[in-house]
Formats: sequence, structure tokens, C-alpha cells
Amino acid sequence: MMNADLLIQNGTVLTMDTNRRTISNGAVAVSNGKIIAVDKTETLARSYTAERIIEAKNKVIMPGLINTHTHLFQVMMRSLGDDMNLFDWWAKIVAPISTRLRGEHCYYATLLGSLELLRSGCTCTVDNHYAFPVPGLADDCIRAFVDVGIRAVEAMGTMDAQRPYERVPSELKMNTDHAIDENLKLIRRWNGEANGRIKIWFGTDSPATCTDELLQRAHDLSKQYNVGVCCHLHETKGEVTNWKKETGLTPIQYYDKNIRFLDSNLLAVHCVWMDAEDIRILRRRQVKVSHNPVSNMYLASGTAPIPSLLRSGITVSLGVDGAASNNNQDMFELIKTTALIHKAVSQDPTAITAQKVMDMATIDGAKSLCMDKEIGSVEPGKKADIILVNLKEVNMVPLNNLVSQLVYCGKSHNVDTVIVDGRVIMENRIVNTVDENLAMERTQDLASNLIKGGT
Repeated sequence: MMNADLLIQNGTVLTMDTNRRTISNGAVAVSNGKIIAVDKTETLARSYTAERIIEAKNKVIMPGLINTHTHLFQVMMRSLGDDMNLFDWWAKIVAPISTRLRGEHCYYATLLGSLELLRSGCTCTVDNHYAFPVPGLADDCIRAFVDVGIRAVEAMGTMDAQRPYERVPSELKMNTDHAIDENLKLIRRWNGEANGRIKIWFGTDSPATCTDELLQRAHDLSKQYNVGVCCHLHETKGEVTNWKKETGLTPIQYYDKNIRFLDSNLLAVHCVWMDAEDIRILRRRQVKVSHNPVSNMYLASGTAPIPSLLRSGITVSLGVDGAASNNNQDMFELIKTTALIHKAVSQDPTAITAQKVMDMATIDGAKSLCMDKEIGSVEPGKKADIILVNLKEVNMVPLNNLVSQLVYCGKSHNVDTVIVDGRVIMENRIVNTVDENLAMERTQDLASNLIKGGT
């Protein structure tokens, strides 16, 4: 008999491996934070003894969901941006409040947002923190990730430019050298910390707020340090229209012709207003896309041409975006929204399938982060980022089609257990890493004061 730290048994294993295998009465063995075996329960029970056993009867054992875009500091601004377009939303709500952010705001917003993500089955998130009225706020976000136990990419967003149609408070801008130096300090301090759970990326903001020099240097240094880059691209019609007036090209076409930026380690966020040439460029450059449909609808930015991107062979993942442009951090709501919106817009029920949306939320999310060798599926050798979803609840019975019901019927409250890096973060819907009540109380107090104009 071999030893394991953890054995999850008697559940239905949704592997999300290459063959998309489902194993009934299945089990997963975990040791040193990694999956060491996946098979029928009777097979693993004969081969392994475990320090701890989790019974998964009437539950699906599946890879943790991966959120590839949010701004967790915006938890402090939840529900303040209703009924505005992006430019007004930014100028009236996000920018002015962001200038008053301090470390405790960012810590507790990140803590509470991470708890919401975990409770909806998310085990890995990308946080694009771009508001730096005082130094060190990204460090406070990372400390919250470490405390709560989620896997996280902190993409330090930087703004060193301002075009006439974009209003950026001076407190949020950096000069180019300072922006690069701050990114590098964060990489050297945090990249690979917490047993590798923390990764640091360059989080360039958008074409309207970044110079060509910043984007090109971020690209070159990301290759040197083997990290990724993310950037908001083609989010609104106005952004693309203004760029074409200025340069004669869309932002993507401009970058393709003029600077080193579009590459296989770039995660392009939104990509709503795309023409055929933009799509061809992303495919040729192997750029990945983070699709944020709830945010795009909330701000009336439009609907990204995801079926066209998928047909082109572009890797597409899912992002909840910030709580100021979504109001929640709910992965199951995001999954269903993704499945439905493209059917409605295209008037084609086959535009996107439940299986493809599940791919986008798991293995394609991992591919978007260049982490598909580590996470995104339940397979031996991968990190034990696993969730258990309760199938014995009224919204899931009768069970006729597992993947379809996870996508169309599943709710966050069905998530029973969350495991990250082999560590049980939540069990029976009880989080055991941090005090949730304290986090909620402190976040409320801080947000109330911040919104009134305090710091």
C-alpha cells in the first residue's frame, strides 16, 4: 500500500483531461499538494492508505474554476457604478475613489473578493490591480491571497499616459521608469511565493493609458522573467474608434505593426470590438483572450465575438471582472451567462456548447495563464486544485447530463468543498483559513468611510 495525504472517494470525477473522461464512483489521491492517482474508488482503495479521507458521495469531483480577470480592490465599490457607460463609470466612480485607497482597503477587499470566488468554486484568480495612490498596495492584495489560501496571479497594472478621451487622476499615473521598476520589485519579492501559489505578471492597463514604451518594455521583461502580461484591449467601441482616428489602425493592428507586445504570454482582456483582421492577428500571435460577458453587459460595452474567436483557434477563458462592473465575483453565474449570451446574440443554439464553456472555465483558463501543465484538470502530476460540487440539491435533481447541469443549473451554493494545492480551504461550505465574519465587518466599515470621502 502506498501513502497519500488525502483521498477523495465515491464521487463522480469530471477530469477535464484530453479525453474529457468522467469516472463514476471515482476517487482522487493527493500527496504533497499534487494529484498522484485518479481512478475508480475500489482501485485506489486497494492501493493507497490516506491520512485523511473525504467522502464525495452525490458530489462531482472536478478541477477548480479559473478566473482570468478581476480588480479585487473594486469590492469596496460594489454596486456604485450602475447605469453608466465605461467612460462615465471610470470618471465618476472608480477613479476618484481609487485615489483614496490605502493598504487596509486593498487587503480586505481582496480577502472578501477571494472568499466570494472560493465559495463559487474558483481556486485560481488573476487580479489586475492598477490603482496606486500610495506605494505597496499590490503587496497588500498578495498578503490577502496568502492568508485565504487561493492561487493567484497579481498583475500589477500601470498607467503612464493619458489620451484626450481618457481621464486619469494624476495620483494614479506613474512615469514609465517608475512603473517598470515597481513591477520588477513585485516580481522579485513575490513571484513563486506561498509554495508557488503566487505569480506576478505585468498588468498593463489599456491602449488609452499606456505608452508604446511601457508596453514594449513589459513584453521584453516578461520574457526575461518568464511571466505573463495582461492588457485591456478593444473593450469599447469608443476606444477602437478613437484609436483609429489617431493612428488609422485598431489598437491590435497598430501594435502588430509597430511594437513588440502581442505574444503567446499576453492575455488580452475583453476583445469586444474586433474585426476579422484583429482576430487573424491574435491567432497568428497566439494571444489568449479573457472573456468578461457580465461586465461587458453591465457597462453596455457590447458582446465579444467569442464564437468567431473560438473557430479561429484562439484560446478563450473567463473573467468575472471587478465588483464595480459586475457587482459580484460569482463564477457559476459567469459560466451560465457565457453559455446563454452567445446563443441569444447569434440566434444560434449551437454557437457555444456547455462543454466548451466548461473548458473555458477550467483547462482553457489554465492555458490562458500558461499553467495548463499545472492546473485546469484532475490528472496525476497536476496540483491538487479541486472542488466538490453537491449534486443532491433541488436545482441539480434529476441528474441527466452532468456538464450541462453544472453549466445551466449549477449555483455557487452547490460548491461544498474547495481544495487548493492539496489544502482543504472550505469544507461543508465552512471556510477554515480566515474569519469570514471579521472580513465582512471590516470591509463594510472601511467601504463606508472610503465612499464618504475618507481614507
